[in-house]
Amino acid sequence: MTIQELLDTCRANFANVEIAYVHPTLYVFCLSDDFAGRDEDYQIEYFLKKCGVSEESFNRLVATATVSLCLLSEAERKSRYAFVDSTPGSQHWLPFLDSETRDKLPPAPLGPIPALHFYGYKGGQARTTVLAMLAKSLAEDGYRILIIDADTEAPSLDFLFETSSPNVESTLMGLSGWAEEISPLAAYASPQSNGIIEIIPCRPRSSQYDMDFAAFALRVGLDVSMLRNALEKLKKFVINPDSTAKYDLVIFDHRTGIASSVLPIIRNWGGPTVVSVRPDGLSEQAMGAFETLFSQFPENPGAYVCFSIDNDDTEEKIFDRRGEHIHSLLEQVAKGLARGAEEDTLLPIEDLYRYWIGWYYDKQFIGTISPDVTKLNVVNQSSIRQLREVLSLSKAAMGPSIGAKLNDERSPSGATDSGWFIETSDIAKLFSPSSPVNYIIGRKGTGKTRLYREMVARKIAEPLFAAADFEQGGMRSQSVAYSQLIAACENDYGRFWWALLGLGLSLPATIDDGGLNSAVASFAALQVEVRRERSTPHYVASQLSTISKERIFLIDGIETAVPAAKLRTFIEELLIFMLTLQSDANFRTKLQARLFLRSDLLNNASQNVEQQTSQRIVELRWDSDSIFNYVLAKIYSMRWYTEKFPNTCAKIEQNLSVIRAGRLNANVYEEILLEIFPQKLRRSNLQTLTFFETYFSDASGKFDYGSSFYPRLFETFLVEIASISRELEDKGEATLENGRVLHTIVLDAHAKASSHFVNEVKQELYVLLDLSQDDAENRRLVDALIAALEGKATPFAQEALIRDLELLSIGIDSVKLRSVLQLMTEVGIFEKHPKFVGQLRAGRLYKSALRMKYVR
Repeated sequence: MTIQELLDTCRANFANVEIAYVHPTLYVFCLSDDFAGRDEDYQIEYFLKKCGVSEESFNRLVATATVSLCLLSEAERKSRYAFVDSTPGSQHWLPFLDSETRDKLPPAPLGPIPALHFYGYKGGQARTTVLAMLAKSLAEDGYRILIIDADTEAPSLDFLFETSSPNVESTLMGLSGWAEEISPLAAYASPQSNGIIEIIPCRPRSSQYDMDFAAFALRVGLDVSMLRNALEKLKKFVINPDSTAKYDLVIFDHRTGIASSVLPIIRNWGGPTVVSVRPDGLSEQAMGAFETLFSQFPENPGAYVCFSIDNDDTEEKIFDRRGEHIHSLLEQVAKGLARGAEEDTLLPIEDLYRYWIGWYYDKQFIGTISPDVTKLNVVNQSSIRQLREVLSLSKAAMGPSIGAKLNDERSPSGATDSGWFIETSDIAKLFSPSSPVNYIIGRKGTGKTRLYREMVARKIAEPLFAAADFEQGGMRSQSVAYSQLIAACENDYGRFWWALLGLGLSLPATIDDGGLNSAVASFAALQVEVRRERSTPHYVASQLSTISKERIFLIDGIETAVPAAKLRTFIEELLIFMLTLQSDANFRTKLQARLFLRSDLLNNASQNVEQQTSQRIVELRWDSDSIFNYVLAKIYSMRWYTEKFPNTCAKIEQNLSVIRAGRLNANVYEEILLEIFPQKLRRSNLQTLTFFETYFSDASGKFDYGSSFYPRLFETFLVEIASISRELEDKGEATLENGRVLHTIVLDAHAKASSHFVNEVKQELYVLLDLSQDDAENRRLVDALIAALEGKATPFAQEALIRDLELLSIGIDSVKLRSVLQLMTEVGIFEKHPKFVGQLRAGRLYKSALRMKYVR
């Protein structure tokens, strides 16, 4: 019989069972009046018979485990074991590894300054290395950090900082009774800020202390009060005589496994725990330990750091190999977050990938054990930033922080949106007239039309074909002139493009009212034979002799130009037109055309466009830095934010040039964002920055390298915050808490933005899904499909979902539904589940938009 089986048996047979721990004994109280006044032999015999336990199993358990089974009445328990009630919270793993007991124990209390704990179930997982690099990163931002080496069996922290303790006063041993004074070692001082790192090693380096260290390790295992008393001394030390803090953060580097030193420290000075693991599956046996650690500080449970020594490893590769294992580990984080959330529900595992942080082989550690953080490889630098994010260790978290058109209106395509244009490094390449790029692609909402407008405004190129709401020239999609020209070309899409280019070349410019509409009317009035002759490549080539300098034309607004059933043909002819321009030397030397197109439309073209677009294509993607620069620009352009947060918006204005280049660094933009938004969303217990990184990205089930954000989704979110707030203000209700937007408004605004996003999804599906030859009927079926998905479970078995949808009689048969799910998977709306073979799930960004329900 195991201890857990004993506890389960007691609970199954007795209504009143209590668990308590007084080091080193676990007391199990089975309380029943049947035990009152009885001798021990009777009590044990009665217990064994009632529970169906063999005497041999019971005796072996009592002999091998430090468990005391107490069989008595409630009155006897109060009189004979009153001392058990007087003990403070448990200080050992033993009671915490029982989930029912763990749920009843209070969280670890806060200390005088924030704490952070580093732990690994086994060694060789880069635990102390990551700790050191994180500490240096924080010091560069001005953090004053004290690190305690609490590895009471194999300490090494002082080696990583290339220092050593000359005396016991600088050590944890000294704090534990070997010295009266405390004198931390100076380990690092940032040359860029006032940040410092000081350390308290576990022991002095001198071999003279070997036996004392052995005695210390032995006593720590026998007497938990030793470490508890040491922490009380430390708590007094970190506070100055004037009641100010000497440090901003204390970090504890713990022993591996279930060493007896770990919980006495964590239970007396609560804080998040960073758990180090390897992608080898050996952590499976430590699930109980991890759940215990993540339960200690519900405010912010902690995160995993996964170390791989394979220099070819990536997050994606590890995920592919160990996806099921990673899910099991993240389940423990989900439980920890749920403890501290206002709504006691477990978050979907795919929403918690920010809590899984990769750490990889890095050549910078060859020759030095503690390199400069800025010299680490890009991936590890990103990991440090991600770790800081989920642990709420941004610069802004330390405490109070040291002209565009105001317009909240938006246009459907983004053609008239306000705010500063964000010129990321990839976008900057497009502003050179000599740029070889002819194809600018991106998902709907990634800013293609906004870029189109900016290129026209800077007179880098001329509009040839534009979105329906574009106002600076060119031919508008769905306009009268467009319909007139299509009809004049007898609905031949190939001729349409050549006719339009020829008309553009016949004018000095197509910007603003350059006479294009009049030119179309004149063209339409020509005889049929003349129109046909002037809508050919040969005729347009003959016009090139009149061009004195190269002209660059822009094409956008394709998605709404023709009905969905005809769009593929329309795009095919457009791509043939583009290929002729870039491959024919006569055209190539005189003019360029740059096409702005949704990526799914290009990817689903029937012809092979890879060779055609090679070296000539840019995909618009927004990483964390570029999107948050964009968010600041949008905030400054909206009146509600400038009225509510004038000082914050003044900071944004001061950084205008850097934001426009998309180069405002994370420390600064996080600080600014956290002046507007709350540090945490209490309903889900997520850090707000982690919420932004997770719920506004299309990373779906994959890890976040290569993921992209959607400016339009963020923009809608910001508009909804202002709209919801105005409605509440009109009712006299508060919209700010501690000077920041209420967390409930943030969540409600995201829900509304997600609803808007489903309309963006529909626009793609209207074209992607061929459910009917009739455009109106195709749209109706897509709408019916989207409506039918609401409330459906994710993840799901494909055939089960198809059966459910067929029962709803939405007008799409099983054959088409299989094709639909396949296409929706290809564009990222659905994805293969990494844990359950054969199942699909809604991608992260689409789950909320489609209103599908996550089922654990």
